[in-house]
Amino acid sequence: MWKSRANQKLRLSWSNYSRRHLSLVSYNNRNIVVALSDLESPVTFNNVFLRDACDSPESVDISTRQKLFTTAHIGRQLSIVGEPKVVEDEGEKALEVVWKHHDGSTRTSKYLESFLKKSSTLNSRMKGKFFFDEKELWTLKEIGASLDSLHVDYQQYLAQEPVFKQVVNNLNRFGISFINNIEDPLENPETQVLTADNSPQWPVAKMACRFGYVKPTFYGQLFDVKNEKNAKNIANTNVFLPLHMDLCYYESPPGLQLLHFIQNSTLGGENVFSDSFAAAKYVYNTDREAYEALKQVPLTFHYDNNGEYYYYMRPLIVEDNYMNKVDGAPHIKEVNYSPPFQGPLELTVNDEDPQLFDDFMRGMVMFEDFVNDPKNQYIQKTPENSCVVFDNRRVLHSRLEFSDSNGGDRWLMGCYVDGDAYRSKLRTLNRAKK
Repeated sequence: MWKSRANQKLRLSWSNYSRRHLSLVSYNNRNIVVALSDLESPVTFNNVFLRDACDSPESVDISTRQKLFTTAHIGRQLSIVGEPKVVEDEGEKALEVVWKHHDGSTRTSKYLESFLKKSSTLNSRMKGKFFFDEKELWTLKEIGASLDSLHVDYQQYLAQEPVFKQVVNNLNRFGISFINNIEDPLENPETQVLTADNSPQWPVAKMACRFGYVKPTFYGQLFDVKNEKNAKNIANTNVFLPLHMDLCYYESPPGLQLLHFIQNSTLGGENVFSDSFAAAKYVYNTDREAYEALKQVPLTFHYDNNGEYYYYMRPLIVEDNYMNKVDGAPHIKEVNYSPPFQGPLELTVNDEDPQLFDDFMRGMVMFEDFVNDPKNQYIQKTPENSCVVFDNRRVLHSRLEFSDSNGGDRWLMGCYVDGDAYRSKLRTLNRAKK
């Protein structure tokens, strides 16, 4: 056993390490330093991180893939038995470490060089989990140039994995995709009127379930969007519906929204979409103080109607807390914008720094001017038998005023998908290609 050097740093010769192979540089009871092939500098790993990452059958159940220990348990007085070794495992170099726990038990762990490389930086650890770098912020010019690739066929979407993957990647890239040539539910005797029993048979449910499951809300599993008298929701009227996101008054708003256009023959009623992430970036690049205020001052979102009272406070812009772009700029995680469902501001100039509130208002004006500029919008009269799928935490949607004076009808059926289900597909489909 390694006793005399238990708390001493053992330094090996840096000059002897070959950059073409994994090699041990130094170690102690806090850190292990290794040289990795193709990296200019050695990498230091915290011992608790390494022990916690062990995926041996004694640490992670083979069947359930669930951890068999707690971080606090293995982190107490963790030490190393002997010198870590470089060995061959699964056809590549690996670091082998024998750990000793506070209760005297030991565990041997092996770490492939590929794992150590992936774990060497925060951004590389997050690769394959989050896909910020693949996102493309857009205006009308950018979305117009990529429009053809955003359209897929309904039957191919349901049956062909590459087509479904195209939609999944488009949702990450642009936040929007279109599915066409959808079966007419009115030609199916089982789908004449939406009921709880037949909801899985409707096309929009079939499309949503490619991601995993439909997210139920107080609207139900699926919901109709029709022109109604005395409607409880502005979407069910024919008046102009401003740019917004859905259910910002929920603790966890839906990640995706799907809208299937079953009938859409009225006059007007064009759909408008705008990239809120592009608007946030515009504020960031133009007025940094205003941008920071949009991250700090919370907006109030509520739905107080029809026997329901939903309420939540959240800022307009939410950044990812862990990752930045190469140039240091933040990654936008989500935007929260829904004027029709916005309540009175809870924090006003009387409660906060007046300058902060002034910055906030300046940022709100800049944000709204950007998303409402036609140069930054994609507008279309969505054809019948088509579905729009969009990221409800990124893409704002709107609908222009319409009229049924021509005898036309308007009937949409919609539903939601959790962002977690969508991101799970994004990860697994892109992992499968490697």
